[in-house]
Amino acid sequence: MTESKIRINETLFNIFKEANQIKFSTLGLKELLFKHHPEMTSKQASQIAHRTLKKMLTIGFFSRSKDKNIIVFLKTSSFDINRLTASKPRHQDNSIELQKSNNIDVLRHLKATLNQYQIDLLSHIGEAEEFNRLFKAYPEAKKALYDRYMAARNESSSMLGKIKAVETCISALEG
Repeated sequence: MTESKIRINETLFNIFKEANQIKFSTLGLKELLFKHHPEMTSKQASQIAHRTLKKMLTIGFFSRSKDKNIIVFLKTSSFDINRLTASKPRHQDNSIELQKSNNIDVLRHLKATLNQYQIDLLSHIGEAEEFNRLFKAYPEAKKALYDRYMAARNESSSMLGKIKAVETCISALEG
């Protein structure tokens, strides 16, 4: 029975292929990824390094140990470079255009959310104002309705915070 191929990042495949390299750290792999792919974000490099190391641990190609409070990964005797295959990044081409179109979609969604929050805010303010009017017109109802009045006020405060957060996010994305 033939063993299946295990796909890993092309850069990391080449690093693991080097016979003299037997000890790896997450930070070290992340730095090597940056060296070969300067366009990569820190988050992307971290994710690739962590996922690959986890995969190598799971299949038994690496073992984990601690070296001076740093977790390191060591090649095991079951490491077999022939079972590994290099994979290309999924979204290498058109990544800038994709980010721009995603940015437009995100802005559109955020603006729709902002509009809904503003409508909800006006609703809660109107509800609180109406309770206030009812309290003046029917003072005997104040005790029964006061909790509902406070809930409407708290909701309007919460909505105001959400509106400020979404407006800040929109401003940051519009740049």
